[in-house]
Amino acid sequence: MSPLFTADASLPLAGLKQRAGKRSKPGEFAGHQQSSAAPSQWGFANFVSNRVEHTVVVDALGVWAWSPADPHAAAQRHVNLASWLQKNPRTQVRILVSGSLVHSVKRDSCSTSTDDSVWRQHARQRLTEQHGEMALSWPLASWASSVARGVCALAGVDWQSLARCAQRNEVAVNAVEPWWHHAFEESKRCVSALSSAARSNVCVVEGQQIIWITAAGGELVDVRQIRLPHATLDALRAAIQEVNEPAANGSPSTASPLTVILGQGLADGANARNLNAHVLGRLDGAQPPHWLRPSTMNGFH
Repeated sequence: MSPLFTADASLPLAGLKQRAGKRSKPGEFAGHQQSSAAPSQWGFANFVSNRVEHTVVVDALGVWAWSPADPHAAAQRHVNLASWLQKNPRTQVRILVSGSLVHSVKRDSCSTSTDDSVWRQHARQRLTEQHGEMALSWPLASWASSVARGVCALAGVDWQSLARCAQRNEVAVNAVEPWWHHAFEESKRCVSALSSAARSNVCVVEGQQIIWITAAGGELVDVRQIRLPHATLDALRAAIQEVNEPAANGSPSTASPLTVILGQGLADGANARNLNAHVLGRLDGAQPPHWLRPSTMNGFH
């Protein structure tokens, strides 16, 4: 069962829409309507269905955007999301959000209930305790697999301003989802063993921040955010060792789980060796790896 992110029903998001004729994809921060709502209720579904979809990655420094017309072009930097929307009116866009703008709530701090609304309520309480009243307005996304469930919050994007700007420029926002979730799904396409491994880890590197994803049989078990002291391979290596220590101490005879690492932003990540993991591509560079570009199939895997 794939993880399914659902909307935070408390936040009205005029101008954002669901994909025409489809349910929200796993990992999406969707709009406030029920998933069964007709596409026309989401703002632009009636007149943008034939337009090319753009994909952008939003991080703390701005926006990386790929041109749908050129699958080989590198991503271009934009000052912010509003600037990109103004330059690309009457289009569709899928927004991927950097881990630096998303807060994952620790599973052990949430309810043991299987009711999604209860999980969201507990997650909101924990976020408010940690980050103050500003967390009250953060959109939430909950994921659930057959073995676990979790919640994360979209903290670095002004949701209401996004909706208004998108509506002014007649841009249909098809999806807003964490970048780590896209990277996790791509890693499973690249390393087929992830889908069958009893235990596995996927480490998504974004400079000084890493998202550590624990999986079982290709399904999400846990998502942790870890801040590195420096954006270097040594710092990454130390973090991986620290994460793996509890498991090693608890069961020394158990074989190490399959670990896959991907991402960007390490100063010395051009040649990532001695990480005791399956590294996909280089780990340096300022922008997301081109091979991770959504819809790009370039034979890297």
